[in-house]
Amino acid sequence: MTQTIKRGLLLGAAAAVLILALYPIPSPATPRWEVWVVDEKGNPVEGALVRLDWQNYSAETTDHEESLYSDENGHVLFPARTLRACFLRRAVGTAFAATGGVHASFGPHAFVIAFGQGRSTGVAVSDGNVTDWTGTPFQMQSRIVLKPAR
Repeated sequence: MTQTIKRGLLLGAAAAVLILALYPIPSPATPRWEVWVVDEKGNPVEGALVRLDWQNYSAETTDHEESLYSDENGHVLFPARTLRACFLRRAVGTAFAATGGVHASFGPHAFVIAFGQGRSTGVAVSDGNVTDWTGTPFQMQSRIVLKPAR
C-alpha cells in the first residue's frame, strides 16, 4: 500500500470520527409533566405559578425554566422536551461537571415548584424528598400542596 493511500485512509477515518463526534444526538431533556396544585385541604389552587426547572449537567452549562399558571382545576401541563447535543459537547460537559468534585451532578435533572396566591412555596415530593427527574420515566405526575404563608 502506498504512502498516499495510507494517508488518504487516515484522513478519511479522521473525518468520519469528527463527523460522528459532531453529530447531534437526541435525548430527553424533560418529561411530559402534569402538575396539580392544591391547598392543605386538597382544593385546587387556581392562578398559582408553577415552574419547571431543568438542565443536563453532562451537556449544558446553564439551566432552563418555564413557568405556567395553574387553571381552575389547579392543573398545569409541561410538554416533554428533547436535547440535541453531539458526543463532543457531552464529553466536554461531563468533564466540566466533574470539576464539581463530590458535589458534581451528571445527566438530566428536572424539578417542579409552585408559589403565589399568598401561599408558601411548594415542591413536588416523592418518598419525602424533592422529586428530581433524572431521565426517566418519560411522563410525570405530581401534586404540590401550597400552605398559607406565615
